[in-house]
Amino acid sequence: MITRKFSLSLTLLQIIGIYMPCLENNSVMNYSDIFNFFMIILVIVSILTIFIKMPFHIILTSKVVNQDIKIDLNLRYMFNIININIPIYLRKVESKKKELKKSKRKRKLIKKLKSRKILARDVFAICRQLKKIDIEEFYSDVHIGNTNISITNFIYLFVNLIYGNLINIIDPNKFYMNIKPNFIENKLYIDFKIHVKPSIKNIIDILKAILIANKNSKKIKKEYKKYESNRINTKHHGNNA
Repeated sequence: MITRKFSLSLTLLQIIGIYMPCLENNSVMNYSDIFNFFMIILVIVSILTIFIKMPFHIILTSKVVNQDIKIDLNLRYMFNIININIPIYLRKVESKKKELKKSKRKRKLIKKLKSRKILARDVFAICRQLKKIDIEEFYSDVHIGNTNISITNFIYLFVNLIYGNLINIIDPNKFYMNIKPNFIENKLYIDFKIHVKPSIKNIIDILKAILIANKNSKKIKKEYKKYESNRINTKHHGNNA
């Protein structure tokens, strides 16, 4: 009996001796898996944080030579890995037919914009969000000429007044503003560049403000239409005839 008990206890000790290293190995594996998991999460969070903090680079350039106008937009992100050039506007001296077609399109667009009513508080909300954007560079070089000296002087003073007020509002990191009058010939040359660096948060906040403004605009339009229909409704206001 004692021999059986001894052999049974010996067998149990052997089994425990075999499984103990396995358990130790599993625990080591579990700890390493947990460590690797947390390291992966840390790396993902770090990358996302960098992307969120990293600003977009939006560069708007414009060149005007008399009647020829060119406006380009350049978008850069992620250390210039993403670099997109978008020509916004290009106008050269064209035939009268083409000019008439374009003027009709412009009138239609202006009509649509006029029909939209935006509340002052919504405009201020959008401006408030725009003010938060970091302006890296503002460049403006204007050469203006007219044989009429009084007109040239007036434009020169007016542009200088705009420059003085603008620099206090936008507060860029780098700026160059120049205007050169020409009293001999009729000439217009403008070289303009603005470089802004909005973050993803800035863009989201601006989009939110625009969506709220659009929603309120639609609401005002709907209420105005309702008011107009009630105003001419004879059931509520009697016979207008």
